[in-house]
Amino acid sequence: MRVSVRSVLTRTALAAAVVVPAGLVTAESAAAVTNAEMETKVIKLVNAERRKAGCADFRVSTQLRRAARKHSHDMRTKNYFSHTSKDGRSPWQRIRAEGYEYGSAENIAAGQISAYRVVKAWMTSPGHRKNILNCSNKAIGVGVSRGPSAYRTYWTQDFGRR
Repeated sequence: MRVSVRSVLTRTALAAAVVVPAGLVTAESAAAVTNAEMETKVIKLVNAERRKAGCADFRVSTQLRRAARKHSHDMRTKNYFSHTSKDGRSPWQRIRAEGYEYGSAENIAAGQISAYRVVKAWMTSPGHRKNILNCSNKAIGVGVSRGPSAYRTYWTQDFGRR
């Protein structure tokens, strides 16, 4: 069977036309995930872990979410990674500033590009895992901030007892 150069080039062009858009769609879909969607996914993943451990699902707190979002944004824009803000505030001070009086714990992370990866990192760290699986923690707020910075993605989970 004789194959012409023209038919090989035609098939190659068609294959490239089919493969390239599919790859671009996948990349665009991953980039199109919003911060709020990532935060919601973290809550779903940690609640699944809590159910396995016999704990009730977290209640989402608007105040804890605001505190977590602000801290993630602050760490990213001021290029640091710490539970203590650059202005010296502790997690408890930041949480109270948002009107929540029963803050109990905070988890932070940086560099993980997905909800799955950050939850996996927290669940393999004894202290972070303990905060997630502490059945006395009843409420959660999650904040993620992405953009130009040392780690590109910063995560905060703030927990509360009510």
